Amino acid sequence: MTFRRCQYCAHENMECKLDSPCSELSRCDGLEVDKAVSDLWIDINTVKSGVLAVFFYLICRLLQDLLRWPVRFIFSLTGLSFLWSLLVHVARGLLVMLKWSTHIWSFVAVLLSMFSKISWVPDAFRSVAGSFINVKQYCEGLSKRTASISEHLSLTTTLRPHVRDPGLRVIVLGPSRGMCGSLRDSLLGYSAGALAPDIESTTWRAKVDGREVTVVETPDLFGTSLSVKLQAQEALRSLQLTSPGPHALLLVLPTTYLDKVYQNSAQSFFLRLLHLLGEEAAKYVLVVFTCVNLRGGFSSLEQLLEEDYLGIKAALPLCGDRVDLVNISPGRSIESRMVEGRRLLDRVANMRTQQGHFIHEFQQQEDQIRTKLLNDMTLQIEQKLEGLKK
Repeated sequence: MTFRRCQYCAHENMECKLDSPCSELSRCDGLEVDKAVSDLWIDINTVKSGVLAVFFYLICRLLQDLLRWPVRFIFSLTGLSFLWSLLVHVARGLLVMLKWSTHIWSFVAVLLSMFSKISWVPDAFRSVAGSFINVKQYCEGLSKRTASISEHLSLTTTLRPHVRDPGLRVIVLGPSRGMCGSLRDSLLGYSAGALAPDIESTTWRAKVDGREVTVVETPDLFGTSLSVKLQAQEALRSLQLTSPGPHALLLVLPTTYLDKVYQNSAQSFFLRLLHLLGEEAAKYVLVVFTCVNLRGGFSSLEQLLEEDYLGIKAALPLCGDRVDLVNISPGRSIESRMVEGRRLLDRVANMRTQQGHFIHEFQQQEDQIRTKLLNDMTLQIEQKLEGLKK
């Protein structure tokens, strides 16, 4: 056993313990413990350094997020609409939850109110029943308020892909006005007997197999009879006539004389269409080759593709391999031509199921302006009605 001199008393070779004569035992032990524990604590400088490091790290992450999200919204045309749609879905989800919770609270409140009317039920149970009834009334009021908010959001949001849309809307474009008119008759199931005006787009409607079909026939958008300004104007006007947007853009190309008259490839016609309506229109283009007779034409689509008419193979990747061949010879009866038209309409219906309808950038801006005007007018009318109550 090791002995040492106590620094607070005169005893030498005396062990510091409970039964020792040293009266400063607690002081010795306290100093030893303080010295041992002081080595374990972090000093104030270390704490400051850690806090500053965490602070600057959070500032850097915040700056990254502040820069990243605006860039995403700027370079995404549908970013804001997607965020607004998500907000509406969340509001509707909360509304459904509140409705169900209201029903549950109503059921519980009815049960508790029945028990609270019984004389032998304790007062504590009656107070609980009263609390549940108050909660039920609060949930009902909150549900009504949320319903009004959700209704307001539904007025200010255009959810195009989710709107019930039983009809079909197509735009017929092409270098040959006569072929476009013949294809229009095949789609509608009757002979209009007239060509569309030379300088403006025309709308035709009919009910085919129980569904409403809207066909917009465009003027010469690929030739030189119209100025560049009129071509751009009529291209956008055709989109307005098929509002809220066409399900398909039928690019009509004849199979008999087009290669000799225009000397253009199918790819050049396709790119011309994209210059008029935008690159997003490529997903909605259906290239339709029209055959007016079998002599000098093609008997099947496979033969046309095999001979690579108008260089169609180069255009197939651009239009997603959406190409068809129809026989719209004037010598055929309207019933037989309607068979070709129904087949094309079935393809358009499949395109509508897969991707909805085409929305041009100017239509999105138009919707935003219309929505803002609707909100402003709604607020003005609401203020007038509130003033009448006072």
